Amino acid sequence: MNNYKKPIGFIGIGLMGFSLVKRLLEVNYSINAYDKNEKRLELFQNENKVSICINPAEISQTCDFIFICVDKTENVSDVIFGKNGIVQNASKNTIIIDLSTTLADETINLSKRISAEKGSSWVDAPVSGGPEKALDGSLAIMVGGEQKDLEIISPILNDISSNFTHFGSVGSGQIVKMINQILVLNNYAILAEALTFAEAWGIDAHKIPNALSDGHAGSNLLTHLFPRMIKKDFKPQGYASQILKDLSMVSELANKKNIPIPITSLTRQLFTILTGKSKENLDGTSIVKLLDKSKTI
Repeated sequence: MNNYKKPIGFIGIGLMGFSLVKRLLEVNYSINAYDKNEKRLELFQNENKVSICINPAEISQTCDFIFICVDKTENVSDVIFGKNGIVQNASKNTIIIDLSTTLADETINLSKRISAEKGSSWVDAPVSGGPEKALDGSLAIMVGGEQKDLEIISPILNDISSNFTHFGSVGSGQIVKMINQILVLNNYAILAEALTFAEAWGIDAHKIPNALSDGHAGSNLLTHLFPRMIKKDFKPQGYASQILKDLSMVSELANKKNIPIPITSLTRQLFTILTGKSKENLDGTSIVKLLDKSKTI
């Protein structure tokens, strides 16, 4: 259990944010929470250790450490510099920890601006592992920021992750998150293709994860995502729309360095088609529906 007495600020109570707040409460932190969607905040209205704030400015008035977990770069900017934003009451003691997946260049610009205006610090700390791993504190976190700031917040990061790695200055965490997304999101398409192939040949797909677990094909994704594809369980643990957003960010960064990404480009096309069929709020595993010969999509 932690020994930190002040409340932690947390902005963004979506799929990941909800699970992260639950985890922080489990290890005895007090939370000052905000989300522009009031219905999400109602989930914690009976929780003694959660104080609901009316805007991000109220959070920066009461908290030194502020976690942000929102879905887009522009939403990160808005909660900091928009109306009643964090900047209103931020100070040199404020450390912003951005758990969102955002554009690295914009992350750097935002960190420079809050530093210039308020002397506040910034750590980009995008996460990987999904809501389930957030709940049990076993996320992987890719960190960019100053070592002195990381030393201050590392006890909190330890409480929500099994592994966090410092890659360098602000923005480097976001670059590594894009590497993570190349590895993970292309595998969504590969798993869908493998499942379609297995079913077409009459193979019991339920046996595949265990059968292949000790070989080179064994992976966390095969173990956890593949069974959900088999069951057609598309309850979102990560929205298809967010996957497309991340793949688009990978493409943007690759273009800046003239890096060929043919496989990622194909996966991006598939998710573009999927979200265009009004499936953007399904889980990313619903990509398997594109290969469904019964054309239920």
